[in-house]
Amino acid sequence: MGRKVILSRKGFDGTTGGKASPIIDGKLVSLPIPRADSGDFYKNLIFSPTESYLKVMKDLGIKLYSEAHVDPDIRKSIIPNRPEGWRGLFGQSGPSQGTLHNRQVGKGDIFLFFGWFKEVRRINGVYQYCPDAPDIHAIFGYLEVDCVFNIQAGASVPDWMKYHPHIKEREEYGTQRNAIYMATKSFSKSPQKQGWGCFRYDKRLVLTKEGAKKRSLWELPPCFQGEHENFTCGIKKWEILQNGNVEMQINGRGDQELYISDKPEVVEWAENLISSCAVYE
Repeated sequence: MGRKVILSRKGFDGTTGGKASPIIDGKLVSLPIPRADSGDFYKNLIFSPTESYLKVMKDLGIKLYSEAHVDPDIRKSIIPNRPEGWRGLFGQSGPSQGTLHNRQVGKGDIFLFFGWFKEVRRINGVYQYCPDAPDIHAIFGYLEVDCVFNIQAGASVPDWMKYHPHIKEREEYGTQRNAIYMATKSFSKSPQKQGWGCFRYDKRLVLTKEGAKKRSLWELPPCFQGEHENFTCGIKKWEILQNGNVEMQINGRGDQELYISDKPEVVEWAENLISSCAVYE
């Protein structure tokens, strides 16, 4: 297989976290999912120089959680005092890692991370969801794979990587698959960009069809024609529109790794998104 693109669902959703991640000041800010006893407290995760993720979450009515599973870890500024040589990381385990393993996802492949988002504004120092803003699925980040570490098999990893939850908590994963994907230093198609990053909002990153009542109703570019078999979820609707785009609706949540394909036109689409869409740290 050639270079592959993976659409990977991450961050808060209807069953994990229960509310949309915010679009704030033009940034797609994915909220890491909660995980008890992780040791990574939301109050210690940096949203801005003067605010924590916990502050933003409390403003938005998210009050049930104290600790987070920071993965994918692709926003440098979320954790203070990064070690020298740090790169973006993504861990996966269990059946979802089985999906990636069976599709031979590895060096050179591209993860596009998407999640549930809604625009947020700050009013009198308090963050609030914009009542008229749509709930959307959008791509918020990317990671180009440099190498894969099989943690379940006892792979040796660099010291700077040992903070990652899939290593720090490796015993909790038992005998199930457990691996970490490390990003390239720079993106192969645009070396001025890193091999990982978080996007600023751009219409091209929105998966949900404009005006749709359900965020699970997507409109994808023409390069996705014929790609329904490469989605790992059930598909409720699949229709080619007059403009050549694909209108689709997924049935249920499906695997976290929702789509994997090496179709050259899809790879080119992903490369162009990463090269041309603005990022932030």
